[in-house]
Order: sequence, then C-alpha cells, then structure tokens
Amino acid sequence: MPRINKDRYISSDWMQREWEQVWKKSWQIAVPLSDLKAPGDFAVYQLGPESILLSCTEAGEIKAFYNVCQHRGMRLVADHCGHSDSFRCPYHSWRYNGQGQLTYAPDTEGFSDGLAPEQVGLGPVRCELALGFAWISLDDEIEPLADYLSDMLPLLSHYEFENMTLLQDQTVLVNCNWKAVHDNFSELYHVPYLHPQHRRFVDCTAATDELYPAGHTRVCVPGGTTDSRFDTPVMPTDILCMQLEALGLDPADYENRVDEVQAVIRKEKRKLAATTPYYNNFSDTELSDVMQTNVFPNAIFSYQPEMLWLIRPRPHETDPNRCYLDKLSFERFPAAEQTQRPTHDVFSYTDVMAGNKSMTDTIDQDLSLLSQAQQGMLSDGFQELWLNDRESRIHHFHQRLDELIGLN
Repeated sequence: MPRINKDRYISSDWMQREWEQVWKKSWQIAVPLSDLKAPGDFAVYQLGPESILLSCTEAGEIKAFYNVCQHRGMRLVADHCGHSDSFRCPYHSWRYNGQGQLTYAPDTEGFSDGLAPEQVGLGPVRCELALGFAWISLDDEIEPLADYLSDMLPLLSHYEFENMTLLQDQTVLVNCNWKAVHDNFSELYHVPYLHPQHRRFVDCTAATDELYPAGHTRVCVPGGTTDSRFDTPVMPTDILCMQLEALGLDPADYENRVDEVQAVIRKEKRKLAATTPYYNNFSDTELSDVMQTNVFPNAIFSYQPEMLWLIRPRPHETDPNRCYLDKLSFERFPAAEQTQRPTHDVFSYTDVMAGNKSMTDTIDQDLSLLSQAQQGMLSDGFQELWLNDRESRIHHFHQRLDELIGLN
C-alpha cells in the first residue's frame, strides 16, 4: 500500500493548501436541526478561521451566513446556540434579522455613501439539509448536497437521525492534527491493543470495510457477540447481559450459549416492530451490528438503531499540530424526556487525562495517545506512514485528499 508523507500532518503550508482546496470546497455538517426548530433559533459552527451563523427565519427556512458584522468585521454572535429575534453587534449595535438583512444602524445619516442593503447584509453561505443536520459549504458552486451524499444516504437515511434526541455535546482541544483523529476512527487495527474492552460486545476481527467514491467509507462491526480472535466465554459478558436484559431476557439462560446471543438480539428486536414500526427499517445485521460511516472530509457517524455518535474533528485556526474534536451523542429512545438542550461542554484533552472530563472510555483511550503520535510526527526519525491492509479506509481518505490538493 502506498505510503503517506508526514508533512500533511505538521506543515503550515499543507494546512493552508488544505484550507483552500478541501475545507472551502466541501460539504460539512454544521449543526443538528434540533437547534433550529423554530423561527429565531440560531447556532454557530466554527471552522478553522471562519465562524458560520445559522438561523431559522420567520418563514421557517434555515439560512447560513458568515458570522461577521459588515461594519468593522466584529464577530457578531459569540454563543454556541440560542434564540433571538435579531443579531446585534456588540461593538456599534448594528442589527440583522434572521435573513441576514441589516435592520438597524445608529446615526445612518453619517454614512455619506449610504447603507445599501445588498452591500451591508451578512455574507451568505451555502446551506442544505440532510440526515437531521444542517450542512454548509463555503463554495457557492459546489454540487447539491444530495449528489455529494448519493452513496451515503442509502446507508444512513433509514436510521432517522432527525428523530433522535441530543443528550451530550462535547468539544475537546487536542494536540494533534485533525487528520490524526480522522485516521484513528478509520481503522480497527489498534482496537485489540488500545481498547481490549471491545472484545466483550463486538467482533472487530470480523469487521468489513467499504470504500466509496469521493473519499467516503464505512465499516460494519458485528455486534451482540464477542471477538472471534479470542475464546468464546462461558457466560455472556457484562455488556451482552445488559443487551439481553434490555430485551427482557435472562442472561443466565445463555450459559454455554454465548454464540447464540447475536441471533436472539436480532429476533427480539424484530418482534419490537409490532409496536415500534421503526425497527422494520433495518436488516437483521443492522439490528445488532455497530456501523461507522465516514463522510469526507470530517463527519464520522457511529450508530445503531437506538443511538448515534457524531464525531467530528475540525482544524485549528492556525496550528497544524492542534485540532478540535466534537462528539455529539444522540439516542432514539432516551430514558427521560429532555426539557432543554445539553450545554456545549468545551475542554482540553488534559482535562480528560486528569479524569475531570470523559468522552467515554474508548475515546479517552484514543486521546491518551494522539498527542504522543503527533509528537512522533515531528521527529526526524519518522518520515511517512506505513499502512497495514486493515487500514484501507485511511488510505482511501488520503487518496481523495491528494486529488483535491493536486497531488494526483
């Protein structure tokens, strides 16, 4: 498998080329539609040096704009999300409505050139909706989102993410390049060694990779089972016990029958369709297995019928050796009704290492090594990635990156 030079992870020049050729020319998930349900709702998406403001207009349309006042360049909205009838610049009190139109400026008679609406409205950003999210692109000429996602929609649409409830919204600042995070979530080669707990409920050894045009990928991991690389346990593991009990089954009945658990989970979930038709959306494998679909460049969906993690690495504003990692956690059938949106929790990976914050044991384990891997990238003793065939999704992603940067 062709090797990958380390410069793309550490070079400021590469970072700039990436900004121009990838970030400014791709579709990206910005915010969940649950943040934009009613007129006046707004949310902000930070992408490198840019900040994008999304709003729900009085007509119920979702619009996106550059989050910058047209008077002196002041960042217009600082909040992550919220509700407001208008957007007021904190510097000189210029105000805009949800359509991005200037509605008020003090001392208008002092503007000898006038304030023409087409000149002083917020700069529009391309915005379309899919899969329960508002997506944005900084490229006005980009293909329609439905075309960009043409291979992905059949894999994802029937999970009805738009009907899932946001339970947690986290962002961590990590001392590594955003692609190091993406690569980490694009292979299972490391799982037996860094995440030994996974062998208790999924079979990463039997996972299958799928590669799609435009850099998109998917991996399907058998669930409701244990890792086939190891001996089958006599009793169901703790996670399998939880899955059985959630379906009203007694784990003790599966002593020396752990290899039957997956089929039983599928059968019991299929029965649920009688009262919850949603379960008719899925194949037998989808009822038990864990799926992960990566939409180029940075949307990572990890999901089952009852849950979704949206994992999203974003580039740092100026430093190729740092990035932001978002994790938005959703559930289809939350245990309790959510009366308000969860707070957007922002922290450093050192908070995770100190045990003050957690993004789940698995992601915490990843964070414990990603900064060290980035440090290794800076060493003269390392020049290029040497990929295993089990890391084919990484290679596929970087092939697309090369095409956009102009290396292919």
